[in-house]
Amino acid sequence: MTRVSTVSRKSNQVVTERKERHSTTSLILDIDKCTGCNICWTICPRDAIERGPIGASIRKRVTAPPIRINYHKCIFCGLCAYICPFEALKLMINNQPAEKIKRGISLPYLEGELVDCKNTGGTALKYLEGEIKVDSKRCPGGCSTCIVVCPVDCLSLPVAPKDKPWKKTPKVKVVEEDCLFCGACLFACPTKWAIKINRTFIKHSEEGSSSQVWKNIEEKLLRPVRSRD
Repeated sequence: MTRVSTVSRKSNQVVTERKERHSTTSLILDIDKCTGCNICWTICPRDAIERGPIGASIRKRVTAPPIRINYHKCIFCGLCAYICPFEALKLMINNQPAEKIKRGISLPYLEGELVDCKNTGGTALKYLEGEIKVDSKRCPGGCSTCIVVCPVDCLSLPVAPKDKPWKKTPKVKVVEEDCLFCGACLFACPTKWAIKINRTFIKHSEEGSSSQVWKNIEEKLLRPVRSRD
């Protein structure tokens, strides 16, 4: 059986495609929705997803997308499209939405609150819980890359109180209750170990949660991760 894999750019989309005798499978990345959070990179079973220039891409300083899909490695399983909280990835077979690994059977249904993403104009499924820490000693301060890429604006530059301008403030302020724990800030951060995320819980249904596929995903997502690790 002949298989031909290609990647192409169409406006705001990057299309990774595999053509076979009777079908065409496409993995479509919507650049306007992608935040470079790298959740897809974290769970990809074939290491087919690579980090792009996240900060520069989100700032529109380069045309490269926040992530890259290696079409030589990709098996078009669709797990990246399933796990993306921003619906930035979509799996298609013969131009129709598809699921190769079925929810409710081999994967649970992800659950949570749908929140607005101010920076992309889209929405995200807030299905992760956890903790996020910014190490002020390691944070270089001033670059603001983490603030720029955060899709929900839960990071900001703190300002000292007017009546106490001498008061020392953290270099980056985090509103943890608003955080998606997606990792966009962490993977965009230029400094080693300045940001740490510890995901503690994934909201999902019971159906499909006992499969080995899901257990592998869960294990990878719940590992603590640090910037430039």
